[in-house]
Formats: sequence, structure tokens, C-alpha cells
Amino acid sequence: MSVKLKAGSMELEAAFIEWLRSQGYNPVDGIDPFFSGSEFVRSQLKLIHDGDRAHLLAEARKHLERRCRDAAFVAQFPLVHGLENSDNRSLRYTVTLILSDVGAEWVGRVWDERGYVGEISGSHAGAHANYAELARGQIESQIRAQDLANRTASQRALGART
Repeated sequence: MSVKLKAGSMELEAAFIEWLRSQGYNPVDGIDPFFSGSEFVRSQLKLIHDGDRAHLLAEARKHLERRCRDAAFVAQFPLVHGLENSDNRSLRYTVTLILSDVGAEWVGRVWDERGYVGEISGSHAGAHANYAELARGQIESQIRAQDLANRTASQRALGART
């Protein structure tokens, strides 16, 4: 079986692209988590002789870093925004906007350190100068409101048990 974890391999790039999309990372921010957490890397490391491992990993990492500096490559991915909730948990989200003559609709996709959390959708009718900022504000507000609702429900449940 051939090693696919090498600089320039189509399999490496395809695995990286798929992983970025499924985990909600900007390309440049996703390199380290990809190498530490992807099943593709784990499976490929088993095929590499210990003496070659560090060199192949370094070359593969450099290749992905070069690709992440390529504007055409990066343009394939939505901008990922970061947010910390009230429990200091890091969350990431993307915004997909659909604009029309009467307003805008959006979908925010949310991830945490374990993976995909879910979607938040919204809309606004009428003219607005910056729908992206409006969408981000409402998505972050809903994330915080959901966080507060979860914490309040947990506190009620704890109170009921005592």
C-alpha cells in the first residue's frame, strides 16, 4: 500500500479539504488540528517507517501551508468566525448569506472542539447596509441565548435533584 501523506499528493489535499469543511476551520488555522486530529493522517502514519515520519510530515505540512497562501485555494472556503461562549468554550461558525431584492436570509453553521454543533438561521426584510454584520450579530446572539438557556436548564435540573 502506498503512502499518501506526502507533499503534493492529491489524496493529502482532498483529505485536508474534506476535513476543513467537516470541522469548520479556515485553511491556515486548520493545518495543526488536521495533523493532530484527522483519521487520514492517523491511518497514513501507520504506513510510514519511523525514520521517514518526521521528514514526510514536515514536507506535507509545508505543502499545505503553501496551498493556504494561494488565494484561489482559500476562496473555496467560507470565512470562519470565532466566538467564546460564557463557559469559555471556543466555538467556530460560518455564515451563508442569500440576498434578494426584499432582504436577506442566512444560515450559520456552528462547530466546537468536538465537531459540528448545528445550524442557526435567520432573515431580515428591508434594506440594510451590511447584511453580513447583521447576520453575525444575530448568530452570536442566538449562540449566547442558547448557551444561557442550556445553563439555566442545567441549573434547574441540579436544583430539582438536591
